[in-house]
Amino acid sequence: MRIQAIGVLVGSYLLAGAAHAQRAIPGEPPVGTPAALPAGPVPAPEPSPTDPPLDEGTARWRHREGTSSGKLLNLDLEAASAYVWRGINMFGVDQNSQAFSVFPSVTATLGAVSLGYWGAFQLSGDNKSELVDAGVGGQNNFILKYSGVIDDGLAYSASLTYWLYPFADEEVAGTSTPMYLEPGVGLSYLAGADLGLYVGYYRGLQTVTEPASFLYINPSIGKTFPISADLGVAVGVSAGYKVFTNDPPAEDRAFDLALNLSMAIPLDDMYITPQLHAAYATRDDEVVPDAGFSDSFVAWAGVHVGYDVGL
Repeated sequence: MRIQAIGVLVGSYLLAGAAHAQRAIPGEPPVGTPAALPAGPVPAPEPSPTDPPLDEGTARWRHREGTSSGKLLNLDLEAASAYVWRGINMFGVDQNSQAFSVFPSVTATLGAVSLGYWGAFQLSGDNKSELVDAGVGGQNNFILKYSGVIDDGLAYSASLTYWLYPFADEEVAGTSTPMYLEPGVGLSYLAGADLGLYVGYYRGLQTVTEPASFLYINPSIGKTFPISADLGVAVGVSAGYKVFTNDPPAEDRAFDLALNLSMAIPLDDMYITPQLHAAYATRDDEVVPDAGFSDSFVAWAGVHVGYDVGL
């Protein structure tokens, strides 16, 4: 029996604590998906920490397969030492600094369709009020997703993620409520390891947020190593490339790499999932002259606590 471990998305993919009645789609951003890159007056943020294809734990899999109605409500709370989205440390003063944050999510899966909410809230750091005013902190995401299976081992999804920052200060952010929209599609193939590909277009919806828009291409691979009948350690690696559509196109943090380790601990309908992450993003010399390794690399840790309810 295939052991699975919970992934947050990458992300992403998709996104943190997403609940699927069907096989999970690796390589998608986490259920919550933050905004984009810091660019212009409003630093664009992204989805929650984008975890690569990580599965969901044998006990939870059995529970979902046993839900005859195909309806499930997932409640999830993640606490992490940093919020990294597509290679960018969103709340850190520097790329490698830590800022304790929480990420609540609620996902209702109704057959092939799921509706979700994901939030990102910074709890530590002297810059948290400044980031909220700028439209980076206090992030709220709403996700609509459709998932299906093409044949055994091959699955697909189509999603639409809406970002908004309702607590932003208009004088600082340039708009009262910065908003972004990302339509995306994902494919996954199970062949000894989980192979995934996610492609999405992250688009700012206002004049001040539009310069942060980019096409995101995110291939990934994940593998779960069994420890016992109900436990496994999941290892995932993902890469991301941003094709900026602003003029002139940006190059800073255009390419990112992520490594994710997690272990799902099932407790009936509940689960606890400790995780370790590392990410690297390329820097542009015009933005960060003589950038060193610490300007590109960040490592952080987190834990998910969640609960599944059959509807």
